[in-house]
Amino acid sequence: MTEQELIDLGFEKVDILDKDSQNGYDYYIYQKELCDSIVLYSTPNTDVQNDYWELNCFDIPAIRIKSKDHFMQFLEVMDLITC
Repeated sequence: MTEQELIDLGFEKVDILDKDSQNGYDYYIYQKELCDSIVLYSTPNTDVQNDYWELNCFDIPAIRIKSKDHFMQFLEVMDLITC
């Protein structure tokens, strides 16, 4: 999925500064909270190649969303679950 698609889908850009991460550089991710226990976050901008961003979940590591269509399907499933 592209960075513009993330923005269009309502993901929020989160800047992560070196002083907070202590990894030697500043970077940013996109994230979106779907409910109290489901927060999706993107690939860090430093790891993006060919404008390909992937989504992961903090609390459910098995979740990996690789496209806008996949994200929309995930939302359909989430509609079936009460958060």
